[in-house]
Amino acid sequence: MIAAREISEFQPSAAPPERSRSDGWSLSDFLNLLDLRGQTWCIVELRGSAGFNLPGDDGVAFYGVIKGSVRIAGVAGGTIEVGQGQVQIVLSGEAHAIRSEADSPTVVLDFLRHEQAVDTPPTFTIGTGPIAARVLCARLKVTWPAGLRRTAMPASVRIEEQVLGNELNVVRTETLQRFSVGAGSTALLTRLAALWLAITLRNHPQCPLLFRMSASADPIAHALQLIDADIASEWSVERMARKVGMSRSSFAARFTSEVGQTPMELLTEKRMHAAAELLQHSRIKIAEISGRVGYQSEAAFSRRFARFFGMSPGQMRHGTAEDKQ
Repeated sequence: MIAAREISEFQPSAAPPERSRSDGWSLSDFLNLLDLRGQTWCIVELRGSAGFNLPGDDGVAFYGVIKGSVRIAGVAGGTIEVGQGQVQIVLSGEAHAIRSEADSPTVVLDFLRHEQAVDTPPTFTIGTGPIAARVLCARLKVTWPAGLRRTAMPASVRIEEQVLGNELNVVRTETLQRFSVGAGSTALLTRLAALWLAITLRNHPQCPLLFRMSASADPIAHALQLIDADIASEWSVERMARKVGMSRSSFAARFTSEVGQTPMELLTEKRMHAAAELLQHSRIKIAEISGRVGYQSEAAFSRRFARFFGMSPGQMRHGTAEDKQ
């Protein structure tokens, strides 16, 4: 066991100073705010000449080919071939079709048309005959950095087997297979997809332009994204203002005018709704929930929760449990 004194030696003596807007945003700021969320994952086996189609929406689509190859038609007016061990992420939100052959007929795959919350990707078989392709698929929600329009993004990006640093393979067929099995796999897959997307965009030739667009974003929109990205952080009006390069008074006045709430009122609302979601849909202890939404004291969290909802956290959880019986 490492002694407390030894642990403290690894801790920084003081937090690094917040950068002002005049210092410029880092690329990490940009990539950290580009976020993927959701659990809508499945595996599709295309047998013979077969395919499926998806309508356009405001999310992104993920396709990782575990076996064989597929053709994605309709993205940026063309067709993209994706081979075994390759991943293609469609960012444009366009309607498109995935086929085992160029002229394969397609069917509707309802599972990917609606947001799902599965723990392990189910498998769907389309077509008959020998397996032509086995594909790990997802439809995920996306948060773009403030000021960045979807139309400025590449329509899709390819994440191939590539090497970083000491021969660390980023994408391999066995990686797709391993992460798609077992409890909790959809959560891991979403995080893996977000990591791969960040790595790919970091190296994409269009990234400097995207970064500059994000860096010149509206400060209030940026503040909202910063809050959404980490509601548990020790936010204050002054810290938010520094993050977006404004004075405290100017930021507070503009935020309240544009959003209709003060920064701290909005933060409290988001924290309370996040806590309610966890109370209703998980068995996480109330003490842990309070920490997840930014309260170091369970008592302080419970008091604020009761004022906000008119019931205690325990009453909300108990009432939800009764409703489900």
